[in-house]
Amino acid sequence: MSLKDRIRFKNGKLKVMQISDLQDTKSTSVDTLRFVDDAIAKVKPDFIIITGDQLDVVGLWGKGEKAEKNVETAIRRLFSAIEKHNIPYVLTFGNHDRETGVSNEKQAEIYATLKNCICFDDINDGRPDVGTFNVSVLSSDGKRVPLNFFVMDTHSKTKGVGFEGVNDAQLEWYRKTGEELKVENGGEIVPSMVFQHIPVSNLMGLFKEVPKGTKGAECDFVKGNKKYWVLDEEKLFHNYTYGETPSMTLGTKEFDAMKAQGDVFAMYFGHDHYNSFAGKVDGIDLGYCPGMGYNSYGSKYRAFRVFEFDENDVKNYKTYSLNYKDCCGKFYTAPLKNSLTFWSPCNPSAAGPFAVKILSVLIPIVVALVLVYKFVSADFVKEFLFGLVDFGLLYGVISFVANKIMRNILTKK
Repeated sequence: MSLKDRIRFKNGKLKVMQISDLQDTKSTSVDTLRFVDDAIAKVKPDFIIITGDQLDVVGLWGKGEKAEKNVETAIRRLFSAIEKHNIPYVLTFGNHDRETGVSNEKQAEIYATLKNCICFDDINDGRPDVGTFNVSVLSSDGKRVPLNFFVMDTHSKTKGVGFEGVNDAQLEWYRKTGEELKVENGGEIVPSMVFQHIPVSNLMGLFKEVPKGTKGAECDFVKGNKKYWVLDEEKLFHNYTYGETPSMTLGTKEFDAMKAQGDVFAMYFGHDHYNSFAGKVDGIDLGYCPGMGYNSYGSKYRAFRVFEFDENDVKNYKTYSLNYKDCCGKFYTAPLKNSLTFWSPCNPSAAGPFAVKILSVLIPIVVALVLVYKFVSADFVKEFLFGLVDFGLLYGVISFVANKIMRNILTKK
């Protein structure tokens, strides 16, 4: 598959926006919609690549036809913020998309009806699965292909302590496609990048193990492992944020296959919402796009990644991430919910420390209320608790109504 008739450099330049982990539900996040809208308006990309987990497993989608209807409604609402800008985009799937109960193939049929989604027009083009394909980018004059993007589906099933990742059929397709591109390019390898949801385990080449308690260290993503990691700053090539140790594919041959073929110079991933960094491992750039959606966990200011290419030197690209604050400058419509998702644990290994933090806050409050109840004023404590419940109910009703109204306005624009 090429798609190169629709994607090309403009005056020698190409700006690509990577979006990942929108991870939305039936109740589309207004803050996500506003962020996506404002981000695209600010960056003005030529092309957008979306690397999985558009939808979240916790969406209470229902079953059968009900699930399909709910998923379609969620997709159309969420992607209205992208469609309005009339910019071509492609997407692959993450580990959560199919966990809605609607297969990736069914979801692809929905995406294919959206005007600017260009990757599902022909899913019988030899691709190994619906979420794996390539996008060749034409030069400004249309006479050559200076850059190619491989978009890979890393699937959703766990395999031992890691994820299934790219399989042998996909790698065979990748090798064949790379050779075909080389022939079309007069025998010269076409420089390529890979975009996918779950990172390869080789990404750990950017880390170093440290003792527990080291500043900035995060626990291993494998539950029960007592290993802690920090980034090796000497291996990174731009500013970074790091909030969770990679949750990876394990035991796959993907990285080795791409290193052996020699056409892939960079791989960028999603999946781990807190992370935004990049560095070089064995001659290939490996990096993250952070999570962008506000209906799941992530940094206080969700973010995305931008790439800027020159068609005469595509390997020397510029990349950076921008966040909600950089693009929106607007108040949140759901500040309480956003605060909860910001503090929530990112993986099973982080659940224990998270519970300790919560208890360290709640226990002193409970003790204080008990002491006041016994020795100062029982009525004060009762009124305080009733007032807290009343506030919570009032806030919940106002927030629900306000967000529903704003959601309808934004998705109908």
